[in-house]
Amino acid sequence: MNSADDQLVLLAGWIDEAAQTGTSFAAHRSLNSRIPIAEQQGVPSEEDLEDAARKATAWAFAYHVQVMENGGKWRIQIVPYLEYPDGSSTPPRVADVPDFCVAVWSQLSEMVSSNFGKARLHHLLFERKTGNARNHATQAAQGYLDASREWGKWLDKEEALNAALRLARAVGQKDLASRIAVEMLRLAGQAILSDEEIPGVVLRLIGPLCGEASPPQGLGSTIDAAMRAYGSPFIRDELVSFKLRRANTQEERQHLQSEHVQIWLDAAASETGLRKAGHLKKALQNAQETGQSSLIERSAAALQGIRNEDLGLISFVSSGTVSREQFQEMMTPVVDAADWRDALIQFAFAYGPAVGPIEKTREAAEEYARTSIIENMATVEIFGSDGLPRFSPKTDEEKIEMRLAKQEAFVLQAMAPLLAHLLHKVAEVHGVPSEGDLSEFFSRGPLASQELASSIARCFIRFWTGDPEGATFTIAPKIETLARNLVLSLDAGVYRLQRQEKPGQYPGLGSLLSTLRERGLDESWYRNILTICGNPAGGWNLRNELAHGFVPTAGSPAAAILFQCVIYLWTLGPKQEQNDVDSGESGP
Repeated sequence: MNSADDQLVLLAGWIDEAAQTGTSFAAHRSLNSRIPIAEQQGVPSEEDLEDAARKATAWAFAYHVQVMENGGKWRIQIVPYLEYPDGSSTPPRVADVPDFCVAVWSQLSEMVSSNFGKARLHHLLFERKTGNARNHATQAAQGYLDASREWGKWLDKEEALNAALRLARAVGQKDLASRIAVEMLRLAGQAILSDEEIPGVVLRLIGPLCGEASPPQGLGSTIDAAMRAYGSPFIRDELVSFKLRRANTQEERQHLQSEHVQIWLDAAASETGLRKAGHLKKALQNAQETGQSSLIERSAAALQGIRNEDLGLISFVSSGTVSREQFQEMMTPVVDAADWRDALIQFAFAYGPAVGPIEKTREAAEEYARTSIIENMATVEIFGSDGLPRFSPKTDEEKIEMRLAKQEAFVLQAMAPLLAHLLHKVAEVHGVPSEGDLSEFFSRGPLASQELASSIARCFIRFWTGDPEGATFTIAPKIETLARNLVLSLDAGVYRLQRQEKPGQYPGLGSLLSTLRERGLDESWYRNILTICGNPAGGWNLRNELAHGFVPTAGSPAAAILFQCVIYLWTLGPKQEQNDVDSGESGP
């Protein structure tokens, strides 16, 4: 026997010795003590067979075996334990391992006697498609099955059986797969009766079995036993999901769907605050998935019954101060205006959009994201005034939108009172214009008819004569009116098209604003109107709150920011430059 053979015998002995430790973790730790992790780095050389054999052995047992469900199908994969941003990994991906290292795996697979060693080495050879791949998969599956009976930990047993089932199914070994499935069901039953609370192991054993075309007998009763054993709504929810996969009739499905919802309604009954709200939200989600109106109405009613005081939320109030000199300076554009007409234009434009310029908003939102630990770790749920979930960011784009809206809402808290003072100052310095003069002024706008101009005029009169609440409720719809008129004036087609396709329905303000944005609406003003009127991602959503009766009273600040939006839109209209006329295009 030469030195290379001696080296392989030694390595095979280490693998079998590691298998005797009783747990997968201890086995891998044993091998790492023989071949330190530092030796796993670098590219092996075929010239140094001893180093190559040691690296190949260490790599073989450094991979992670993952069994996961994707699109309703269970799959198995072998992945490196470390993957780097540049695409490299430790160990190399199985497909990238040098052939001479794969040859070491092949030789070791014939030399080891432990199921731990045989399962992993034959699995790698199957993954690499070396030799008789079907035979390698079969031996790996049998090795995992036998190893599951030897491991002392529940999790090791479950992982070995799941790997065995997937490999047996991958090469059409039906008899072997059936034996493995029976063993999985037997182990699940033992886990349920165990004194240990291990529902995760039970779910990982039962879940794949529910996806089998011919699951082992007794699966349904085992799921029922798990339902009786575990009181957690999270566990019970998943168990009912398994039952739904196996439901054969519509009647059975409807019964299980009702149970799926009731789990969370029952769980909410014994909770308070945000936990209660979270359970009710899950009940509503489950109900919406069924499409059953009775379940949806029952869940929505329960969730809507929660009020802020029930949630245990805390309101924080802060204030800031502005010196008299600074305040007087802020008033200057309105105070020094030539007349009330010029003052209204200054009110709308001298201070920019109330939410601030988009560049500063992005900068502030990015800074907050960098420095806030909670922002990066916590799950955020925004509830509407109706008590129902309004927005919960899932994608990176949605998270960015929420940060922008929250920053804009923060700026609005300071700007709304200032704009209210400015609008009052217009009347205080320049006098309250007559309704006729205001109507004549607003009728000059390219988007306002005489009737619309008169209506806007009356809104201003209400504000200046001590009725800011009436002004708020009556000026809010004018924003959508002006936005719609602008879309029509640009011949963008959205309004007419939707009227033709869906008679009696109107495109929402968000749709109108998106169309205007595409046609050149200033980004900062677009966000200003969206966040004030109808941004669910953390904005004031004022237009929608007013329309649905969730604003019982409204003061001057709310009216002022709406008036600013109206004046801004009122000044817009289609611009036609020579190139636009030639091409037939226009924009705001």
